[in-house]
Amino acid sequence: MCSSDLSGGRCNSYWGDRSLWERCLTQGSTRLGAAAYNANFLIVQSEDSIVMLHEQIHEARVIPIGNKPHVGSSVRQWMGDSRARWDGDTLVIDTTNFTDKTNFNGSAENLHMIERISRVDANTLGYVVTFEDPTTWTQSWTVDLPMPKTQGEMYEYACHEGNYGLHGILEIGRAHV
Repeated sequence: MCSSDLSGGRCNSYWGDRSLWERCLTQGSTRLGAAAYNANFLIVQSEDSIVMLHEQIHEARVIPIGNKPHVGSSVRQWMGDSRARWDGDTLVIDTTNFTDKTNFNGSAENLHMIERISRVDANTLGYVVTFEDPTTWTQSWTVDLPMPKTQGEMYEYACHEGNYGLHGILEIGRAHV
């Protein structure tokens, strides 16, 4: 049972009620806003894959390049199933198969993302992403963001070191149930 007057609409008595991000597992989907805290990216390409490493919550998307089909619709993943291809100088990433635990602006398992990344100049990537989910939005919508080259190093994101926030949330939530 959830006490909504204390929870702001979210349950506090069970760890599974908390978001995947609060539990330091994943943010899922894409991170918009290159200027956000710990928003550094490292993008590496091999012969058959792209790896997009995100500093926050230590996430790495390993994305096959080429004509490989998406995995079957019964296979669901927190960050979806991504496939990449080159369209001239633009990397196009098509992502489907999110889980029902993915939460991006109210969208979950029906989210479909199409990302386009291109070099604008020596210090900037152009990042355009289109979101589709007919069960959440009446039409697709697109965000176009410049991603400036970051200065400095990427660091390990140690989300759980000394993190007593979740423990405190659950302890107080359980005391009021």
